[in-house]
Amino acid sequence: MMLKLLPSKLSWGLCVLSVLPGTIMAQVETVKPAVPTIEPGLDLVVKWPWKVEPSAAAAWGLPIDVPAEAPVAKASGQTASETVAKATPATKVAPKGPPATMLEHVVVKGDSLTVIARANGVTVDQLRIFNDLKNDRIVIGQVVKVPGENDIKTMVEAAVAAEKAAAKSPAKEKPKKAPSPVQEVAPVLIATKPHRALPPAAWGAASLVLIQSFLDRQGFTIGPIDGTAGPVYDAAYKAFEKAHPGELHTPEGHPSAAMKAIGGPYVEYVLTAADMRWISPHPDSVVEGKTKGKVVEPPPTFEELTHETFMAYRSGWEFVAERFHAAESFLRHINPGLKNANVPGAVFLVPNVLPFEIENALSEPLQPAADPAAPISASMLGVSRLVIRRGEEVIASMPVSAARPGLRGRKIWKILDVVARPRLLSTGDPAAPMTVPYRLSAGPNNPVGIVWINLAKSGDPKPLPYGLHGTSIPGTMMKQESIGGFRMTNWDIARAVRLLPVGTELKWE
Repeated sequence: MMLKLLPSKLSWGLCVLSVLPGTIMAQVETVKPAVPTIEPGLDLVVKWPWKVEPSAAAAWGLPIDVPAEAPVAKASGQTASETVAKATPATKVAPKGPPATMLEHVVVKGDSLTVIARANGVTVDQLRIFNDLKNDRIVIGQVVKVPGENDIKTMVEAAVAAEKAAAKSPAKEKPKKAPSPVQEVAPVLIATKPHRALPPAAWGAASLVLIQSFLDRQGFTIGPIDGTAGPVYDAAYKAFEKAHPGELHTPEGHPSAAMKAIGGPYVEYVLTAADMRWISPHPDSVVEGKTKGKVVEPPPTFEELTHETFMAYRSGWEFVAERFHAAESFLRHINPGLKNANVPGAVFLVPNVLPFEIENALSEPLQPAADPAAPISASMLGVSRLVIRRGEEVIASMPVSAARPGLRGRKIWKILDVVARPRLLSTGDPAAPMTVPYRLSAGPNNPVGIVWINLAKSGDPKPLPYGLHGTSIPGTMMKQESIGGFRMTNWDIARAVRLLPVGTELKWE
C-alpha cells in the first residue's frame, strides 16, 4: 500500500494501525492551537499500532435496572374490542417511531389525533392521510388506523409519484396563496404536541433542518445535523438531486409532498430509564459548569479512557445528539430551557430523523447476503464521501473522513467481514508482545465507534490494518486526528454495514 500525502484541507487523513512507528511521538508545538487537532485523550498515542478485536455482546452497555413497559396497542387483524387502547398519559414515554405493522385504535374519552399520534410514534398528518380524514374531529368508538412502517413508506412513495405527475402536467395550477414560512413549518410539532413552546433558535433553523432530516432519512446524510449550510450539506443535497431530480421541492420552491410527509423538521424525545444504560454515571458527565454562558465539560484523559470498562456517552446531551443525528452544540442551542439532560424524563427537541437505536444497531445479521440480480457496489470519493449503489441506482451517500493524515486507497478494494463492538489493544511498542496492552474498551465512545468493517485490496484476502468504522467524535471527525481508519458517524456506519455484503467492490475515485 502506497502512502500519499493529501492536500492540506484533507490533512486529518488516515491512521495506520500497524505500519507506523509504535513509540509515543514527541509533541512539538510552538503555538498551542485554540482547538485541539487530535481527539481529546489520544494526543500522545494516535501513532501507536492498535489491534482491533470484537468484544462480548453481554458487556455491551452499563448494568442498570430497567422497569418493563406495557405495549401501547395491539397489532391489526384482531377484533375491535381487542384493539381498544387507552390514550398514553403525558408522563409515559412515547414510541420512538411508527409501529412495524398497522395498528387499530378505538377512540375513548380524552383521545385526540394528537394523543393517538404521539402514543404510537406517528404524525397527525400521517393519521389524517391514512384514514382519509377531512379534519381532526374523531368520536368515541371510532376506529383510527395507525400506519405501520411500510404504510408510511407507501404514502411517501405515492406523494413522490404525485409530485412527478404534477411536474409533468402541462397545465399546472398555481396555489391561490403562497404559504408563509411559518405555515410551511407549523405542522412539524402539531404531530407530537410539544411540552413547551418552540424556541426562536429552532424556528430560525427549521427550513434547513427539514431538508437535512429528509436527506438523512433517504440515506444522503450530512453528518451531524446543525441547521446550517456548508460543504458537507451541499454535497449531500447535490447527490440527492442528481439521483432523484425534482423530489426535494415543488416547481414553486416549496417542500415537496414527500418531504412534508415525514411530519416536519422536529419531534420530541423523552429520555428513558433504559437509556441510562448508555450514559456514563461519572460526576463529570452530570455536573455541567458554565463559563461566560457556555457549558464546559472537562475532556477525558488517556488514563481515564483506558480505565473505562465500557466507553459510554459522557452525558445525556451526547446520547440524544447521536440518537437523532444532531450536532451536540445545535441540540443545546434549540433546547435552552433544559436544565438537567442526564435524568429520565428530560424532554428534548430533536431533528425528525429515523433514530439511531444503539440497543438494536448490532442485531444479527449485520451484513446482507449478496444478490446477483441487484449487485451492490461502493465508491470512495476523495476520502470525503462513501457512495453505495444498487445496480446503477445510488442508494446512499454519506460523509467520510480519515483518522490520520497521509493515507488513502487506490483503484479497487473490497469489503470483508465485520468486527462488532470493537475494542482496541496496544502496547505502545510495535516490537513488544501484546501481553499487557493498554485497552480501549468497546462502546459508542470508542475511537472506532460501534462497528469496524474490514477492508482488503482487490485479489488479496488479508485484511488491511485500517478499516471502515464509526467514531466517538462525529462533530469534529473532519478536523481532529484519531485512532483507526476511515471514519463515519456511528449512525451512518450502522446503516452502511447493512447495505454492504462481503465481497462488495470499493472503488477509489
